[in-house]
Order: sequence, then structure tokens, then C-alpha cells
Amino acid sequence: MQWVFLCGAVICEVIGTIFLRLASAGKNAYYAAVAVAYVIAFTFLTLTLNQGLGLGVAYGIWAAAGVALTAIASKI
Repeated sequence: MQWVFLCGAVICEVIGTIFLRLASAGKNAYYAAVAVAYVIAFTFLTLTLNQGLGLGVAYGIWAAAGVALTAIASKI
């Protein structure tokens, strides 16, 4: 289950980052979506850690996958 939570954290972080880019382009209504997505991402990350995955492993995967997927999503 820890991997499911970690995948959810990565996906929510990418969604939040995409909304942050939209919000910074002048669409202020997206700031609420940014906040919600990041709160959900950190909640999933907390659940991942509570399931027993090590902090270094969880954060490393979360950060690297988030950067990679955000870079891919920005090219689309």
C-alpha cells in the first residue's frame, strides 16, 4: 500500500505544480487548486511514511519522479 500512497503523492504534486504554473500566468483562481493538490500530496507522503517506507527513499522517489513528470507535462 505504501507504493500506492507514494504514487498518489507524486501525481498530486505534479498536478499542483501544473496549477501553480497556470496561476502564475495570471489565472488567480488556480491558487486554491494548488493549495488543495499540495495538501493532498503531503498527506499521501505522510501515509507512505506511516506504512514503513524510509524517509530518504520516499522523498528521493517523490522528488525525482515529480521533477521528471512535471518536465514531461510542461512539454505537452
